[in-house]
Amino acid sequence: MSRSAPFQAPSEEVGLFATRLRTVDGVYVLAPNSTLWNQPVRNFTRNGVRRGDITLTIGSWNDIDFAQKTMLSVAAAERRVRREPAPIAFVSTVGDTGVAVSLRYWTSAADFFATQIDLTKRIKQAFDAEGLSVPAPPPDAQRPEPSSTRQ
Repeated sequence: MSRSAPFQAPSEEVGLFATRLRTVDGVYVLAPNSTLWNQPVRNFTRNGVRRGDITLTIGSWNDIDFAQKTMLSVAAAERRVRREPAPIAFVSTVGDTGVAVSLRYWTSAADFFATQIDLTKRIKQAFDAEGLSVPAPPPDAQRPEPSSTRQ
């Protein structure tokens, strides 16, 4: 359960004046019920399924259709990705040197984070294997050479 802002946690106990929450990173939160009652509550697990979006940027010289097909192929091979609604791949933004290609998929709420982590890695590996490259950073964004005087 989460409020629009600071709380992103399942409730552990609802009391008369306060609700005990445990955040996803294990932090205990005691939230006054007056705060929770006066704010919208977003529950990420109630529906049992969640939509995930993964976006990777490829160089503008790459074949966009091939990148989308590669993403969909990786999603099709992942057992945790729901077949209905079917995953889709689309161009989400276009820049000077890169094109952001996104995969939108549905998975169970319980598998959401693991699925997102695994799919992101597998899509990047598939892009590398297929020769789909990311745009190089601009020259001013490159890291400086390490100083030999540093200890």
